[in-house]
Amino acid sequence: MAAVTASESHGAGDHADHHPSDLTYWKVFFALVALTALEVSTYWWPEEWHKVTAVLLIVMMLIKFGAVAMYFMHLKSDALILRRVFFFGMVLAVAVYIAALGAMVFFHDSGNAVQGRTGFDYPPREKPLPPPATDPPPIIRETTGGH
Repeated sequence: MAAVTASESHGAGDHADHHPSDLTYWKVFFALVALTALEVSTYWWPEEWHKVTAVLLIVMMLIKFGAVAMYFMHLKSDALILRRVFFFGMVLAVAVYIAALGAMVFFHDSGNAVQGRTGFDYPPREKPLPPPATDPPPIIRETTGGH
């Protein structure tokens, strides 16, 4: 009975064809570093761009997630059905995330409008002042006599 070696069972010739080269990993790494630097730089972008910034951050997040999954988790070399299952899960997760984010934006008004501002970004209300005193307290005089 002949023993089956690891190279025969695994297909040694196929292994090298499926995995990217070291140069490809370095290219993906530097692309991820550049995207991360761009994400961090959004902190200093003007406040008027916050809607565009939010969309760009989500897009960059998805690109980075896809690159890490495809190259560093080796999904690029997996079977097509596994990639499709992974992609379906990713689309479902993004849909749930965007639905939750949309619900927070849609239902942001708590009903407590302060000076025309609504939502959770206004400062808390000031405490009411106590009512003004009507009469001063009576003066208690000492009497001469005794206790």
